[in-house]
Amino acid sequence: MRSALQTDRGGELYRKRQGMIEPVFADTKFNRRIDRFLRRGRAAARSEWRLITATHNLSKLYRHRAALAIG
Repeated sequence: MRSALQTDRGGELYRKRQGMIEPVFADTKFNRRIDRFLRRGRAAARSEWRLITATHNLSKLYRHRAALAIG
């Protein structure tokens, strides 16, 4: 990772992360109040994270459809 970030292209891509990836974590932690896993174990945490991200994507689809219906 260090060698990738030391290149100009790697640094540029990492800077874009703030606008692309971090809002998902912010929404999950603060707006949806999901700040820890409730189940123990790696497999359980992975399945819980997949459920959290699936509901995030479904809510985005719902908001998009609702905006189309209004406009």
